[in-house]
Amino acid sequence: MPDWVRLRDDFPITKKYAYLANAAIAPIPMPVYTEVSKFYQDVLNRGQTLWDEWEIKMEQTRDLYTKFIGADNREEIAFTHSTSEGMNIIAHMLSDKGMVISNELEFPSSNLPWINKNPINIKFVKATDHNKILIIDIVKMVDQNDKAAKTVVTSHVQYSTGFRQDLEELGKLTKQKGLYFVVNPTQSLGALFFNVKDFGIDFMASNGHKWILSCFGIGTIYIKGKYLRDIENFKPSFFSQFGQKRRENFDSNMRINTSSTATKFELATPHFPNIIALNAAVRYISKIGIRHIEKRILNLTDYLIDNLQKMKLEILSQIEERKYRKAKLLYQQEETVLEFLPISITMKTI
Repeated sequence: MPDWVRLRDDFPITKKYAYLANAAIAPIPMPVYTEVSKFYQDVLNRGQTLWDEWEIKMEQTRDLYTKFIGADNREEIAFTHSTSEGMNIIAHMLSDKGMVISNELEFPSSNLPWINKNPINIKFVKATDHNKILIIDIVKMVDQNDKAAKTVVTSHVQYSTGFRQDLEELGKLTKQKGLYFVVNPTQSLGALFFNVKDFGIDFMASNGHKWILSCFGIGTIYIKGKYLRDIENFKPSFFSQFGQKRRENFDSNMRINTSSTATKFELATPHFPNIIALNAAVRYISKIGIRHIEKRILNLTDYLIDNLQKMKLEILSQIEERKYRKAKLLYQQEETVLEFLPISITMKTI
């Protein structure tokens, strides 16, 4: 069992703040800071002479991340700069293949790329009780657009309400109906168990500056291997030298020789410091154990709910069904909204 008290020492911010905004931007732990600092010290003192080592570190990070999200192999992972970039890549590949089913609770980055690509080709499932997107309602929307529906887009945890989607069941539904399953796990990755294979996910886009405790400017996409092999139907929307099969060959500047892996979607010189930060963060979280972290968050949420109720504060958010929780809290008193951890709870004074 992790020593939670000792682990707090890895976060100097806890000495000054009760920090409640990981759902927006997380403070990084000391091991991440140390690795990034070392990178910039190396650049300061040695320029690009460590390029080969940085490339090795990048591929080690790809291996770590592959294992972390339960992908089949490293070829299914590409590094981006943000969730937005990743979702734009996916939207450009899938939007023209049929109707897209999303929902009204999504963060803009999940929906806007699809609207930009084809505004009349996306339908939005309405929330139940203002805070839940139920699978039964997704099924109804799919059935209403049965012949046209081709893609389902959802977050694992909704940023606006903390609603936690049952990805395993939704994954089964999409497979039964022959749909592409696209997931944004930005509000869960690093806080909850997440596994692309167990959940039947086809495409995923996420970032590094929230619960995964990395930094700005790093994102990832996961693309199931069978789609990578379908070169004609799943082409990159943008392309550069780093999408080439032989990245080191700069002489091939008049012919595209596309990589057969997800690296075809990587643009420009690698953002090495951010990839190195992700490497350190994934190792840090993996050492603690994602199941331990998830249990800790849910237990803290239960503790918080119990004590808020003892204070006779009414909780407006859905809290009865624990399966829908992550741990995000919205506290409302007059015009005040406070975000607490990654489930959403809204309260008012009785």
